[in-house]
This record gives sequence, structure tokens and C-alpha cells, in this order.
Amino acid sequence: MNRRNFLRHTGIAAGAALTALRPSSTNAAEKKHTIALVMKALSNPFFHAMEMGAKEEAQKLGIDLLSQGTNKETDVAQQVSIVENFMTRRVDAIVIAPASSSGLVPVLYRAQMQGIYIVNIDNPLDEQTKKQLNFKCPFVGSDNALGAALAAHDLVAAMGGVGEVAILEGIPGVINAELRKQGARRILDAEPHVKVVASQTAEWETDKAYQAFTNILTVHPNLKGLFASNDSMALGAIRAIEAAGKTGQIAVTSYDNLEAAQKEVLAGKIISTIEQHPELMGAYGVRAAKDHLDGKDVPEHITTPLEVIDYRYLSLKKSS
Repeated sequence: MNRRNFLRHTGIAAGAALTALRPSSTNAAEKKHTIALVMKALSNPFFHAMEMGAKEEAQKLGIDLLSQGTNKETDVAQQVSIVENFMTRRVDAIVIAPASSSGLVPVLYRAQMQGIYIVNIDNPLDEQTKKQLNFKCPFVGSDNALGAALAAHDLVAAMGGVGEVAILEGIPGVINAELRKQGARRILDAEPHVKVVASQTAEWETDKAYQAFTNILTVHPNLKGLFASNDSMALGAIRAIEAAGKTGQIAVTSYDNLEAAQKEVLAGKIISTIEQHPELMGAYGVRAAKDHLDGKDVPEHITTPLEVIDYRYLSLKKSS
């Protein structure tokens, strides 16, 4: 595929929320940088936390921050349109949590060729697709495979090392979704008395997870455990468990540490969830962009920490 065809794109979407943070004015002679934050679905609290972290960092650094997200997790065309809008506005840098690991690379390459600095956060861009265009940018995010392995370890322990398990996956082909599946499978497949009987996508969404897990429970009535690749899907799965009259019979672990998931951890319906600090992804992404614009070196990879959030952790936090 030649470069011209590779850079073609389709679809223009509208309706995403746009917010702007404008710190106090500075000397007009000084160059004031404008950085854009592009996220996925703002209906997911994960991205609200990311946005707040970015805003706080932008305020500290004295820069203008524009932030915008999509209506749906899967809306690649809308993200492309958002990036193109920021290109038209000639922002200095774009910090992006891409909805697709490969589908955003062409438009981000074009932005970079326009002189806009790119920082990739949360979901890594596909290295092979980047290589085709000789496109490079730093990445800020957590070790998704490790986080999923930690969640799977807790799941095995909660099941007593025995039983059938299922996995609810994120969007197929999206790198953080694939890494979480791989990390969980590495632990689960190593257990001699644990069998993965179902692994399917619910595309990060609660309602899709409810439908998918309802079907899984019908086909596998003896299921003992579930790893949900994010909390939104775990919440849908819990609804399906309750509807099937199986509350307390199926161990669930998940990923993201949303407030709604914490309540289910305290209620005993989720064993643990993985915190990967989206607020730090937003903050570190903005800081990396500002450092580059100030002529400083930026590392190729900036890692955000992981934490296992379980009943004991939340109980201690509540009492402290």
C-alpha cells in the first residue's frame, strides 16, 4: 500500500464535548503553548479522571489545554475528525488515548508532518503501522499485561485453583485489550485445574457485557470465575450474574478501579480491580508535551503505576 492511499480516511462525526482550560494571562510577548487532549468515550469515568489529571497539570505548567472525547469507545472516525479539527486550529501538541491502535496512526502522522508534537497515552499505537510511516512518538501508560496477570492471580486464588473461567475482552485489535487478554491467559492457562471455556469481546461496554455474559452463563452453567478486562464490563457481568440467580457463586476480577467497581468490591461481588492511574496518564502526557515544546528530551516510554484494589485495601483506606 502506498503512503497516499494509507493516509486516506473516512467518516466525519460530531457531538463530542469540548472543554478548554485557560490559565491566567501571561506577558503577551511570551509564547503560550496550546496542547490538545484527545480521549475515548467520556461516558466512561476513566476518561474523566484522565481529563482532570491533564487539566491540573496544564494549570501548573501555565499552558492552554483543549480536551475532547468521543461518544463511543469504538468511534474511530470521530477521533480522526477530532484530530483533524485540532490540526486546523494549529495546536502545538496532541496527547491522545487512541480508540484504535492502527486506525489513528495515519492522521497522527499527518499532524506530526504539520509540526504538531504527538504523545500517545493509555492504549499503545501499533508499532508495525507506525513503522510503515516512519512515525515515532512517546508512550505514557501502564503495563497492561502485568495488570491483567495480577487480576487473574486473584481470580485463581478466589476459586481455590479449580473451575471453569471466562474472559470478557476489550475491542479486538486494540493493543491494551490484547495485552490484558494475554496477561490473564498466561496465568489462567498455567493452572492445571482451571479451564478457560469462553473468551469474547464486549467492546469495553456495560450493556454489551451484560448480553455477552448472559449468553456465556447459559452455555456454561458451571462457570466459577470471570476476568473482565475493564470495570464497565464487570458491572454488566454482575447484572447478568444477579439475573441468573448466581450471586456469590462466581468470582469476578476486573480492571480500572472505577468508583462503581469499588462499591462492588466492598459488597463482595468483585474480588479485586486494577488501578492504573488515568489521572497520571493525563498529567504525564501533558508534561511530556510541554517538555518537548521547551526543548527538553522526552523518554520513549513513561510508565504509570499499577495497584491491586481489593476489599482489604478499600477497608483500610476507609478507616484511615
